[in-house]
Amino acid sequence: MQVERKYEQWKAITESDFVTLFIKTWFTFIAVLRELNPDVDVFTEDGMPRGDKPFLNAYKDGIMPFVQKNIDTDNFAQEVFAMYPISMRKVMDIFPQYFFQTFFQINRDFSYEEKTIDLDKDGSLKERYQANLHIADKHVLKFHLGVSGQFRATKYNESIKKEIDLRPIIRSTVEKHRHQNLIINETQFMRDFYDMVMDEITGTLRHYIDITLPKKGFNQTVTGKIRDACLRLDTALRLRFEFNYKYPHEVDPLITPNSYAIIYQIPFNGFSRSERENIYKSHQGEYAQLIATKAVDWFANYVYALRNALFHEIISPLDEEWQIIFKSAYLLLKQVSDICISCISQIEEFAQTQENVVFEYAEKHKAESFDHLADYVEILDFPKMVLSEWKIEKGKISLRGWFSTKLKLQQGDAEAVENGTGSITTEDKEFDFSIILDDDFKIAIDKDTQKESVKIKLRDT
Repeated sequence: MQVERKYEQWKAITESDFVTLFIKTWFTFIAVLRELNPDVDVFTEDGMPRGDKPFLNAYKDGIMPFVQKNIDTDNFAQEVFAMYPISMRKVMDIFPQYFFQTFFQINRDFSYEEKTIDLDKDGSLKERYQANLHIADKHVLKFHLGVSGQFRATKYNESIKKEIDLRPIIRSTVEKHRHQNLIINETQFMRDFYDMVMDEITGTLRHYIDITLPKKGFNQTVTGKIRDACLRLDTALRLRFEFNYKYPHEVDPLITPNSYAIIYQIPFNGFSRSERENIYKSHQGEYAQLIATKAVDWFANYVYALRNALFHEIISPLDEEWQIIFKSAYLLLKQVSDICISCISQIEEFAQTQENVVFEYAEKHKAESFDHLADYVEILDFPKMVLSEWKIEKGKISLRGWFSTKLKLQQGDAEAVENGTGSITTEDKEFDFSIILDDDFKIAIDKDTQKESVKIKLRDT
């Protein structure tokens, strides 16, 4: 018998399935993030619970670089490649209003500029061509073409401007692909988006050439120069946007994406094509780095959206495609959680071992750490260390605490000791310390001073 009602579906899978495993792993993940970020406010000023989002933000600001450094890129890539195309289709079908921001972003740093100036033999302006496209607001593309110069006695200075709102273009592209194919072709999605952008630009230029320019009364030569400048920009932009349809390794690394990408796919362009055409393995060195950085970053956002869809009972848990998505999401989230838990364990074990970098630093820098206590100082032991505070920010681990040191202190030289004017004692001293560690638990180097980020001082001084 087919189970139709969602609550009956939930009851049917109570014992075990990937949705259930995902839920358990999500609670594990959030518990870990709470441990990692005890200062995050759980409640609003009105006393209302803030949910999980603040902890996700703290994760991205804190330990995520550590995760990116330590993730198993092969396993991570395998699961992301498995879920990504199915996720695209599901989001397109069920949450079309969220499709674009889930898998694409407007590049707010986009800025295309081209400028050429031709002077005559006297140094006077002969021709100027200046084109600019840039994101002026989070969704507004500003377009400008300036053409000026002088031909014989005729001077000209033309300016063509337009503001393009990208939101209706995005909505139109999403709607087109929502009904087009069972599998979302992200390259075609981008091509359709850029075609619509070019339609706006080309339409503006054509209107100027066909309607505005003839009314200017320029002679045939000047008219031809201005028309050619318009066509030059149209062609240049079409060629520039072609970079968006290439795999990342096919684009000249000297060409900044901000000069051609009005939008970009996340985690990177052509993502779902990479696995199917074996691009990932044949260019593993390049793509493993993209998986470790961009894919881990994308997953942090996607998994939260998945959590929201699940906890608000929007999905159907017995749907086979959702099961595939949640299987991969569970396995990916487990990898991330395990790395976070391992980091916590390493921090907790830090104070329990004699072989840690604070003690190593203290021995290496005995002169500045201890020699002020006596004329001659010998380190005998480090009996105890206590961590009082630790925090992870942007992949750096900050530790504070104190440790005790058994020291042999000699006042005066050997002769003074022998005649009684000097002394040798063994004393336990306590020292406060603060240290910043890299994600490999080695001492971080301060960028400003180029010195190790460690401070040690005698307690209560």
